[in-house]
Parts: sequence; structure tokens; C-alpha cells
Amino acid sequence: MILGLLLANITGAALHGDTLYTWGDQLLAWTLPQLQSHSLAALDKPITAGCLDQDGAGLFLQEGDRLVYRQAPDWKPKEMDHGMDMHDCLAVTLLKHRGVLVVHRGMQLRLYEFPDFHYKEIYSFYSRSRQGGLLVTDVDGDGYPDIICGNYWIKSPTDFDLPWHDFAIELYNDRPLAATLRLALEDGDLLVAQGELPDGRVARFRKPPDPKQLWIEELLGEFHYPRALIGNLIGEDDGPRSKLLLNGHLAARTNGILAAFPYHDGFVLVGRDGVFYRSLRSSGKIGSQAKAPAPLSRKFSCVDVGQTVSVSVCQSRASASSMEPVPVSLDRIPNER
Repeated sequence: MILGLLLANITGAALHGDTLYTWGDQLLAWTLPQLQSHSLAALDKPITAGCLDQDGAGLFLQEGDRLVYRQAPDWKPKEMDHGMDMHDCLAVTLLKHRGVLVVHRGMQLRLYEFPDFHYKEIYSFYSRSRQGGLLVTDVDGDGYPDIICGNYWIKSPTDFDLPWHDFAIELYNDRPLAATLRLALEDGDLLVAQGELPDGRVARFRKPPDPKQLWIEELLGEFHYPRALIGNLIGEDDGPRSKLLLNGHLAARTNGILAAFPYHDGFVLVGRDGVFYRSLRSSGKIGSQAKAPAPLSRKFSCVDVGQTVSVSVCQSRASASSMEPVPVSLDRIPNER
């Protein structure tokens, strides 16, 4: 039976082992490497942001304006807070306090603590730019877990009830979304991407001998909404013809990549309408792909397999031509489309 299924607009993802979770209009779990998906729960409101818990058995999600916690096996929502405007979250244990860090309204860093999820305000930012991006690492080598968020690293106290102190890494504050970043650590360096800007900078920052001073910037380029950033991969999320770069070279054109994860010998790439796997041993083409259910108006063949969508039975006719590799050096592709 050939069916056209409703579109699942993907807004975020998280990877745990061989399971990829994606959210947006639907909450799905994808089995890797087969790229089969199934629905985890029916949603009343779309999900705009989220993250895994520390055990990989649950998800913290913003559904509408509610912050909820859903946990296997029933994935029922437990409301943690409401009136939320969350861009990032990260499951952490800070000074023996276990919970989830949340960036609220780009201005406030909160820790919601298990089991009741009462929150403690860790820090408030006073900046004209919304802060985004979250990492926890020992920046200054004192043995305590510091936080990197947006333009700043926030030094941990020795006791949870003592104040945290922030120090600027860089000064990306010329626009409201200039500090809403994608962050990654690589070999002790901080990789930064301005994922919410049409001319977003991607840069490598090296920590100076005194990390309380501004860090040393190496600009890697400017891109159109560079939202996927891990190691040697940069992915734009700017619709058709978005660039996907590996090792400084244009590896493919896509319909937009919003997240990427290392997996086996390649990467799992998450777009707004599907999930892809790219092997590093390939010539540059996307090795496997599975699209989320498609709208009725789109030419899309899909077999009904009990709400499981598999790459072997569900494939966009237009996808092959949209992922052709174009080997171009990074220094030749500053901003052209």
C-alpha cells in the first residue's frame, strides 16, 4: 500500500548509542545504522528545544512554553516549569547536584535539580545579545566543572551555594543573536559557530595562559546559518543548496543540516525533513538516508509499515541530486551561494 504521510518538521536531535532521538512536530526514535524510526509519544504542542538526560533514558524538552521530562518506557511528560523560552539544555552533575542546565530567554542560566526539578539560578547575563550554546568542562584546571555558555565561561565555586563568576571568551555582541552559538571542544580548543545568523562566523578559539583574558581567535569562515558543528564538519541550515563541509572542503549540497553527530566511521546528519548517514570512506555522497514522513502534496513514495519509516522502503525521488559532492577548497567559498 502506497501512502503519503504528514510532514515531521524536525527542530532538534540527540544521539545515545545506536538510537537517535529527533523532535519537532513529532517525537521519534531512529535505530542506527538502519535508519528506522518510530514515534515515542503523541504531542499536544511542537517541541522547539531539548536534550538527553545523563542516563540516555529520558529527554528534557520544551513543548509549547512548557519544560517537560519524558522518560522511557512510557515517555509520558512530567511538567518541570512553564512560561519557558529555552534555546539550550544540558544534563549535568555540578558539585554533586544532578539535574539539567537550561538557558532561559538567552539571559538566565538555571539548574533544575532531580527529583523535584526546583531550579537554582546559576547566573544571569547582562548583554545585548542572547546567549546560547552550553558545555561543561574544567576551563582553568582547578578540578571543578566550569560552564561555557555563549560568549562566556563561568567559573565554578568550590561549594554549590557560593557564587559563580563569568569571564568573556570573545565579544560577539553586535547583534541580538550574535551570541546564540553552537559550541564544540576539539583538542583543547573551543569551536564556535554563529548558527542564528545568515553570515555567521565559524571560529576556533585557543585558550591563553590566563583564561580570564579574551581567548585567541582563528576565523575559519562565514556561512549561512552554520548550525551543525563537530570537529572537522560544518553544516549550513539555509534551505536548498546549503553547504556541508568536511576538512575545509565542500563535500555536499543539502536541504539544510541542523545537527550532526559522530557515528562509527562517519556522521549522522539531521535535517529538518530527514536523517542521513555519511561515511568518511565514501567519495563524498551521502551513503544512506531516511526521510521523515512527507506531506501529501509532495511526490514521495512510502510503504506503510506500522509507523516505521525505513530507508529501504521510503526515499525521496529528489534526494539523490540534492546531495552531490562538490570538492571545493574552503578558501574559495566565503559567502557565495
